[in-house]
Amino acid sequence: MPPHTKTLQSLAFATLLLALNRTGIAQTQVAPPAPPTLPRVEVTASAETDDDSRRRASIAMSVYGREELDAQGDIDLTDVLKRLPGVSMDAGAPRLRGLGGAYTQILLNGEPAPPGFSLESLAPGDVERIEVIKGATAEYSGVAGTINVVLREPPRTLQREWRSSANFRAVQPGGTTALQWGDRLGDVSFVVPVNISRAAQGSGYLSERTSRTPLGEVRAQAIYGHDEGRSGSVQLAPRLQWKASAADTLNLNAFVQTSASVSNNARQIQDVLGTPSTTVRDQSQTDTDADVRRMAWQWQRKWEGGLKIELKSSWQRTTRQSTGEYTGVKLDESPSLQRASRTDFGDSRTTVGARWSQPLGDAHSVAVGWDVEERQRDELRRVWDNGQEHVDSSDGVPFTARIARSAVFVQDEWAISERWALLPGVRLEQVNTRSGDAASAIDNTARITAPVLHLNYRFDPKGKDQLRASLTRSFKLPDLGALMGRYVFNTTYERETANTPIAADRAGNPGLQPELATGFDLAYEHFPSSGGVLSIGVFSRRIEGLVRQRIALEAVASTGVSRWVSRPSNIGLATSHGLELEIKGRAEEWLTGWFSKGSGVQLRANGSIYRSQVEQVDGPDNRLESQPPWAASAGFDWRIKNSGWTVGASLVLRPAYTTQQTDRQEVWRSAQRTLDAFAAWRMDRNLQLRIGLVNLLAPDTITSNAIEDIDGFSASSTTQRQTLRAINVGLVLRF
Repeated sequence: MPPHTKTLQSLAFATLLLALNRTGIAQTQVAPPAPPTLPRVEVTASAETDDDSRRRASIAMSVYGREELDAQGDIDLTDVLKRLPGVSMDAGAPRLRGLGGAYTQILLNGEPAPPGFSLESLAPGDVERIEVIKGATAEYSGVAGTINVVLREPPRTLQREWRSSANFRAVQPGGTTALQWGDRLGDVSFVVPVNISRAAQGSGYLSERTSRTPLGEVRAQAIYGHDEGRSGSVQLAPRLQWKASAADTLNLNAFVQTSASVSNNARQIQDVLGTPSTTVRDQSQTDTDADVRRMAWQWQRKWEGGLKIELKSSWQRTTRQSTGEYTGVKLDESPSLQRASRTDFGDSRTTVGARWSQPLGDAHSVAVGWDVEERQRDELRRVWDNGQEHVDSSDGVPFTARIARSAVFVQDEWAISERWALLPGVRLEQVNTRSGDAASAIDNTARITAPVLHLNYRFDPKGKDQLRASLTRSFKLPDLGALMGRYVFNTTYERETANTPIAADRAGNPGLQPELATGFDLAYEHFPSSGGVLSIGVFSRRIEGLVRQRIALEAVASTGVSRWVSRPSNIGLATSHGLELEIKGRAEEWLTGWFSKGSGVQLRANGSIYRSQVEQVDGPDNRLESQPPWAASAGFDWRIKNSGWTVGASLVLRPAYTTQQTDRQEVWRSAQRTLDAFAAWRMDRNLQLRIGLVNLLAPDTITSNAIEDIDGFSASSTTQRQTLRAINVGLVLRF
């Protein structure tokens, strides 16, 4: 067969196959395998709650975020703090475990709050969360613990919020208005909060005092007085965050606060026993202007392996100027004394620090950090009596106190297994202090080693029940004001005459040393599935170098007479122990027979028993200063279904107690009963109204001081002051 014939046959055969393929006759009859059937998987996620953060923390730390901050629509941050378990308020300052005297460390974004800064000036809307750390860590060395207020970070989307409130307690209405604007422009996020406030307060009091003159005459007086105070402030706290890259973040923030206040006091002095006083009534007025300036930056870089480096620095400056006028009036209405005074105060602080953290595995990481701080306080007080200025060791001479601190710490966070976690660490710190005037100054240096060890055991891998234990070494530095050796006369008695122990002069002590504390904590925590917590724990502190105010008779060279002076001193050793109980959660979880499921009622209660002893002071009642024998609080929040209303109340109780300051000096404080209530109406997701009633029981407070002389005579002073109810009305608008 010719070649071309074979070619034609091949072409014809190929054409036939193509035709059959198009008709489907030549297709393979084997069907392709069906895809495998996979089980349906649903992934759900929920935001971590405050209780979840507490449960997962490596140390005994409670976190209160937006959930708690928004729960009751509080006007200022102190309203939130006084409800927190284990936190009590004393003279507007929060404290942990009943310990005053700066044993509780107060931080703002991890840095000490500026002098003169008031937490009342912060609205809850400006705060991202509150961290309450019970005990010391290598990074935060608080003897009783640390309260860290973390401000809100710049938002990722546009956020605008306006808060306004009006209140009345006494004298005149007060109020606040605050505007917060946040947004994101590319890689830059920012938030600008502005707060303007106005406050007024006033109360009357009765003070009775008994004393003895150097010649042996016993005198007794009754003093009827009334205080009034008005204040106003403007606060600006812008914050900016720049995501320079996927690994680099730069945070910048500033804080500016300007405030002005005026206080007035009027007294009527009635002689009950002894020689009549020259002054039968007096009045005084003090005007104060204060400014706080703070700037800080933080750079953070993260690597893929988890390595993180952080550099930060801050600067702050606080200035305050006060002017005072005092007029004493004799029985014939002529002036007994006209005094004018002026005080210039300045406090500056600069810090530089770094943090480095490195994961060593899936559940193991090491953190190392260092801090350097320089702080200085300057003060000058000038006094004119009847137009004549005093220039002596007390007035007319500038005083300076300075602290230089350098510290390094290392902390190892290691989850050994699903049940065991360990966090050892150590902090090394050196503190140099210098205080005095231009003619004489005293220098001191202290070196401190503070190791810590935290242990966490979970009875189940999910951590619903766990045991926490810690052994710590911590310290408390002397306040700069206590280091300043400036002498301040008590104006109740003239400079050239002898005063009494209950009207002692005040002076600082440049030789003060830090207080060192060894602590032990043990706590059991249970987290129900429905939310909340049950916690019971014990703690112990052994404090060395305890600082206490001691009143003694001293010769004052500038007056030529001996006067009683109250001066801080390191007196020795003290111990403190306590038992703490906390319960919070849904009412139906804890009181099943009383509340039905979904009642919307949240309960909270906590109680603490405190025992302390100062070894260098004879008992009984030789407890640590301002620590009550026990304290308790209880409250509830009820979210009424389908109404938008939430109502609630809080009750705080503390008994009357006596503190033996020294072997011959004691202080007695009356019981505290504080009842607050609120009603909040959330009209929609962007608008909320809140009405709060403060101090509904309004009990008078009574404080008594007594100092016994060598022959058994007791000089005493008792002051009964009225407390007042207050009402707050607040509105929050998000737009």
